[in-house]
Amino acid sequence: MIDALRFEWIRIRTIRSTYWLTALALVLSAAVAGLIGYFSRENPISDQMAGVILTGGSAFSPLPFTAVFMGIIGVFAFGHEYRHGTILPTLTAVPRRGSLVLAKAAVLIGWSLVVAVVSVGLNWGVARVLSGQSLPLFDAPVGPALGGYLGFVVLWGLLGLGLGGLLRSLPAAMVLIFVVPLVVEPLLTALTMIPALESVREYVHYLPFTAGNAMSQTVSDLGADRPRNSDLPTRLVSSLTFTAWVALVLGAATALFHKRDA
Repeated sequence: MIDALRFEWIRIRTIRSTYWLTALALVLSAAVAGLIGYFSRENPISDQMAGVILTGGSAFSPLPFTAVFMGIIGVFAFGHEYRHGTILPTLTAVPRRGSLVLAKAAVLIGWSLVVAVVSVGLNWGVARVLSGQSLPLFDAPVGPALGGYLGFVVLWGLLGLGLGGLLRSLPAAMVLIFVVPLVVEPLLTALTMIPALESVREYVHYLPFTAGNAMSQTVSDLGADRPRNSDLPTRLVSSLTFTAWVALVLGAATALFHKRDA
C-alpha cells in the first residue's frame, strides 16, 4: 500500500495538468469572491453572502469552480492511464488493484482538501482587501457551510475518479460530469413542474448534483441548519445523499476494475 501511495503521489505531482487545473480552480474562485466583495463594499456583508464569497459563488452555479476542477483531476487519475496506455505498466508496478484504487482515492482526497482549504483562505483574503470587511469563518451559517464545501470539493474529486475508472474514456467521463449537472438535472427538475408529476417533485432534492450543491448553501432554504420547508432535506441529509451517489459510482468502478482486463 505504501508503494501504491508513493506511486500515485509521484504521478499526480508530475502531471502538468494537475497544476494548471489547480491554478484555474483557485484563480477563478478568487475572482468570483473578489467581484462579489468589491460590489458589496458599500454595504455590510451578511453571513449568508459571506458564505457565498468564501465558497467562490457555489450557491449561484451548478458547477462551482474548485469542485469541478477537482472532478476533472479525478477523471484524469484513471482517464490518463487508459488514454496513454500506461495502465499496464502501472499494474505491473502495483499489481494489487484494490491498493491502486485506494491510493488514487487517498491522494485525491488529500489534494482536493488542501486545494479547498487554500481556496477558502484565498477567497477570504481577496474579499477582505476589496470589500474592506472581515468575513466570519466559523459562525453559523458560514461555519457549517464551509464544512459542507470542503466535503463537497473532495466528493467531486472522488466522483471524477469513479467516472474515469467506470467509463475508461476521458471524453465520455468529461461529458458526463458536465452534462448531468448542467442539462439532465435541471431538465428533470423542470419536468416536475408539470402537474401530473407534482407528486415526485420533492425527490429532485436527492439527485446527485442537486444534493451536492446543497452541502455548501447559505442563501437558500437548504442552507439553513433547519430548513423552513419541512419537505426540503437538511444539509446533513444532502451530504449523505451526495456521498451515497459518489460511493455508488466509485464502488461500481472498483468492482469492474477487478473483473475487467487492463
